[in-house]
Amino acid sequence: MKRILSCVIPLAAFVAPVFGQGLSLTIGSPVAGQDFALKTSQFIFRVNGCVELSKAQVTATAIDSTHRSVALHLSAPQPSGVFAVNREWGANGKWVVAITANCLRETVGAIVPINGNSFARDNIQLLSHAPSQDEIDAALKTFTPTPPLRQ
Repeated sequence: MKRILSCVIPLAAFVAPVFGQGLSLTIGSPVAGQDFALKTSQFIFRVNGCVELSKAQVTATAIDSTHRSVALHLSAPQPSGVFAVNREWGANGKWVVAITANCLRETVGAIVPINGNSFARDNIQLLSHAPSQDEIDAALKTFTPTPPLRQ
């Protein structure tokens, strides 16, 4: 019995951090990607806590205030789980990007308001589920993009 416990306890300590973190998303500026190829993207995001990143399913859709939507083509994930979002939507109107990530049996999401050629960091919503239409509509209603600077 002592021998079994001495094998199980170290194994439990190793497995807990892997499964304890849970699936999450981190949104950042393209500069944070530390890869020159990502620098021209609108923003990047990382899928965290996915033990088998090759099995992760990640989608992103740009939606505007008139409910026009554009399914986005995400860059192939970097080894660290980083995806780049390039601007594939129109320049006019109020836009948000809805992200959904599934890994094994977990799902998380994010709503990222777009502000000109960047994103509105203070208005990002990180969700423990896929973004709902009501959450997207509310984000579009409450977010006011900053007007571009005149030169």
